[in-house]
Amino acid sequence: MLSGSPVGQSVGPRTLFLVGALVTAAILLWIGQLRLSGDTHGLAIIFFVLFAVNDCPGAVIALLILGGALLGSRYLPARRVVQWAGDQPLIIVAITTLLLALGTLAIYHNHPLSMDEYAAYFQSRAFAAGHLHGRFPIPLMDWLIPPGFQDYFLNVSRATGSVAEAYWPGFALLLTPFTWAGVPWLCNPVITALTLLVIHRLALELFDDREAAGFALLLTVASPVIFADGISYYSMPAHLLANSVFALLLVRPTPLRAAAAGVVGSLALALHNPVPHMLFAAPWLVWIATRQGGPRLLAALIAGYLPLCVLLGLGWFVFSGHLVHEGLVSATTPIALLNRLQGMIKFFSLPDAQVVLARLIGIAKIWVWAVPGLMILAVTGAVRWHRNVLCRLLTASALLTLFGYFLVPVDQGHGWGYRYFHSAWVALPLLATAALFRPARTTGKADSPTQLLEDGETKGFVAACILLTLVFGVGYRAWQLQDFIARDIAQLPQYKGTERRIVIIDHRFSFYGADLVQNDPWLRGNEIRMYSHGAAADEQIMARYYPELHRVYADRYGTVWSQASAPSGAPDAPPPESP
Repeated sequence: MLSGSPVGQSVGPRTLFLVGALVTAAILLWIGQLRLSGDTHGLAIIFFVLFAVNDCPGAVIALLILGGALLGSRYLPARRVVQWAGDQPLIIVAITTLLLALGTLAIYHNHPLSMDEYAAYFQSRAFAAGHLHGRFPIPLMDWLIPPGFQDYFLNVSRATGSVAEAYWPGFALLLTPFTWAGVPWLCNPVITALTLLVIHRLALELFDDREAAGFALLLTVASPVIFADGISYYSMPAHLLANSVFALLLVRPTPLRAAAAGVVGSLALALHNPVPHMLFAAPWLVWIATRQGGPRLLAALIAGYLPLCVLLGLGWFVFSGHLVHEGLVSATTPIALLNRLQGMIKFFSLPDAQVVLARLIGIAKIWVWAVPGLMILAVTGAVRWHRNVLCRLLTASALLTLFGYFLVPVDQGHGWGYRYFHSAWVALPLLATAALFRPARTTGKADSPTQLLEDGETKGFVAACILLTLVFGVGYRAWQLQDFIARDIAQLPQYKGTERRIVIIDHRFSFYGADLVQNDPWLRGNEIRMYSHGAAADEQIMARYYPELHRVYADRYGTVWSQASAPSGAPDAPPPESP
């Protein structure tokens, strides 16, 4: 079959197909083994399920795309599309913004799925109202925020009822103007679209070739992980944009550009935690410091970092510590802050078998959430052009991010693709394009390796993979996301009333149902959600603090309390069966 195809007769496409198919098949066999064993190996249930269940058909789709590209690339106008994208990036960006915005509403249901997403959304609503924190009634704190989430996702004050996100506030600040305007669902689509422009520009800097820029652009936009994070409320797209802009500013460093890179980097440090940018930026800082004129550039870079690092980084750290320890003796506050800092440092540890397994799954997730063959091309580009400074820096950032998280003793829990790598994802499309094109300003015999993957057949095969992934890979993941999130929302009590009400969620009968306990910072709006502490405790708390309300609905997922009359035929008690 391979020899009968004109593309299959070329070494490049044949190699990409065979290696890509073998690796994807190996991932499928591994997933099958994990599913048969039924052993989560101590991983978070959601992390295990998303890989063992959701990523299995994604890997099958990747295999079919590789086969379809090999057989059908001669019939697809794929390279012409890539060339057009390189010439018209603004059109691609406009279409992407529109589709992602629609995806956030129709596919993601405008719903912060996980607590990581909700924490930033909650904080943006507080910022949009002109406050640093929200406020909940102190006696209801354990009902309004599940106890396990307090001081983990949301910091709470037991003295005043103040509530703020536990993460650094950078992404919440980016989200705030969209929240204030009533369109928070537009934030990540805009951030993702800007990222595409930056990657296109980085590709022009690296290759000085518009077709190469088109490849880098479409390798990005066609990878399902970009779509999934782009319609979510995760901070990952902001990390990717900030690090991409940081790299672009330092491609041709001047003191002014270095200072601007520092400002962008300081925002990246405070987006939700500083580790993603620290790992990405470290090779660039070493390169800046050791090049000609390095001390001056490094001084400008540090000057750019300082203001926002002090304001958003140190300032928010002190504010969070004060909020959590409000009501304690003032003399203990510095000690409490020191203990928090020591706890953050001690969080890092040498990896055990569970962490190694989680990171290997993460690498597999990078593979199945990207254009098939992207990682093969990226590795090839990194090896072939290791003498090119920009390729070397991108490679170092990617590897440091990949292996740095081996020191973090948790898996990512919720998330699409491998969230811990997303901040360095910009390296993949650029290094993959380097496998297909020769970087500009590369001279000398030592810098001119064999042109194994630079022929037209290989570029046509990769372009076909891009188009097929854009239609079938992204299309399937869109359906998968919509189904997953619709099922999550369906775990709320299925009450149809619209009056002001309290919904008490019984997490025992749902899959991560506690994450559905999401509220406005001041409990505004028609619906307040609470975390059930059992039927008797729920009735007592309602009788004490909301005596005017009565139970109007109940099903296995919880109860609804309001002043309305119970609808005819509505169940009045949760069924007794186990989940």
